Amino acid sequence: MKRILAALVCLAMLISGALAEVNRYDEVFDPAGDEGNLTVRFLWLGPQVADDKPGDSMILTSPDGKIMVLDAGHPDAAQYVTDALDKLGVTKIDYLVASHPHIDHIGGFPALMDKYEIGALYTSPLEYPTASYNAYMDKAREKNIQHIILKEGDTLNFGEQVTVEVLNPPSEIVYPDNYPTGSTQFVNNHSLALKFTYGTSTILLCGDLYTGGEKDVVSRWGDKLDCDVTKANHHGADTSSSSKWRNAVTAEITIVTSDAIESLSNLKKYIRNDKLMYHILWDGCIRLSTPGDGTYQVLTEKERGKTILD
Repeated sequence: MKRILAALVCLAMLISGALAEVNRYDEVFDPAGDEGNLTVRFLWLGPQVADDKPGDSMILTSPDGKIMVLDAGHPDAAQYVTDALDKLGVTKIDYLVASHPHIDHIGGFPALMDKYEIGALYTSPLEYPTASYNAYMDKAREKNIQHIILKEGDTLNFGEQVTVEVLNPPSEIVYPDNYPTGSTQFVNNHSLALKFTYGTSTILLCGDLYTGGEKDVVSRWGDKLDCDVTKANHHGADTSSSSKWRNAVTAEITIVTSDAIESLSNLKKYIRNDKLMYHILWDGCIRLSTPGDGTYQVLTEKERGKTILD
């Protein structure tokens, strides 16, 4: 019901002309300035798909040109991801990463595996016996793609200059009874929590952690969560972004990836004390880049007009 009401509000905003008619899609996906920068492109994946969110997808480019795709949305939204990759001129995805195995995050993986060369598939240890999970794991086996398991305490290199620390989930996973029935929160709380460090710049991406998962990660990692930029957990919904989490993360820039306003209260929290918040509903696709000195350039597809925050 919340998502329906939010969608109606957003539709009214569109009808009233609240969003300016500006489109910088070509600029957002112009790779000309990527060299030497760590760049994250947050994709708008279209409106709600049937009863599901279109989901999350981020395309990351390392300073030396390696490509990571972190999540790929719902199967019906895969075209948005392939369009963006093609616009960037990508032929190989060096790192294909699943934050967690819900359909709105991994549904597009088979399409990517069919179309592009994949360096390796990276997932958490979590197994999830559903049709969408089986589809992409079967495709990975069919394509003979190397599968690398990431767990808390692991570190990997994204290219030669970016370090990625894995802060969740724990290596030992205790599955609840009757799994996967009724397991939404359990799966979300086992999302990969990835901290990217390039020079003095830090970006934290943590899938769909709920408040319980946030609490556990804070208790284990504390100050390690401090970062400059983060993606709001679970699409900015009020299931997440607890005060304990926000106080540990202390991000100056928050990106919200949702086709609707999941929580107006959370949006207001993200902009307290002159902090910046970008939302793909209002801003479209977003390009964020840093040369590694703690500064960031942000380019949005749309010119944001008046919003319900104004």
